[in-house]
Amino acid sequence: MKTRSCIRCHSTTQPAVLENAASESDSLALRIERMPVLACPEGHRQFVSADFPRWLVEHLMDEDEAKLPSGREEGMLFKHYRCGECGADLAKEPDGSKTFAFDVELLDLDPFRVELTAPVYKCPQCSREQLHSLKEVRGLTPQVLGEAFRAAEIPPG
Repeated sequence: MKTRSCIRCHSTTQPAVLENAASESDSLALRIERMPVLACPEGHRQFVSADFPRWLVEHLMDEDEAKLPSGREEGMLFKHYRCGECGADLAKEPDGSKTFAFDVELLDLDPFRVELTAPVYKCPQCSREQLHSLKEVRGLTPQVLGEAFRAAEIPPG
């Protein structure tokens, strides 16, 4: 991992680990554990690369979230959701929430963990627990990821 000058105080940074960062929206919570960062002696943290947030959000949306059990969204004005397995109608209210954990490996960085907690809906016909739709989760992912970075005081760039 390459080091670079701190974007706040311009001192030299060293590889470090962000132990925990979290954020939550109305229907999606995100937690990051042991994410590689760069830190200076003053304790300022920054991404290992200016492109890191983009790499992470693309990885989550394209690879990790694609594996989540989900229903299908139908309708343009009046949305309704169907089971991704059998096609039965899913309830409007969730049956609870579930945490999905991903071990993320980007480039030559040490692996770290991302957890997403979202409402799940149990199909009344086949009993499959699932998200309403991947589109909903993917629509919220960049926002909650950005909020987690802001909460951890990691500036853009």
